Amino acid sequence: MWLLLPPFDATTYVCQTAALLGLVIPPEIEAGVVANFEHIQAIAQPLMALNLPDSLESAATFQP
Repeated sequence: MWLLLPPFDATTYVCQTAALLGLVIPPEIEAGVVANFEHIQAIAQPLMALNLPDSLESAATFQP
């Protein structure tokens, strides 16, 4: 079963996560932090879009 999530809002995510963790992000760097999270989301999007079966298990150890 897929969980439908709303579109990612980096500004809201950064503000809410910072508040949850008790972090104060200075206003002069907040735009850069938000931009970095937007970049992270763009990189992760193809992986998150994969439809993996529920029976798939992660490997106990990494073997290249």
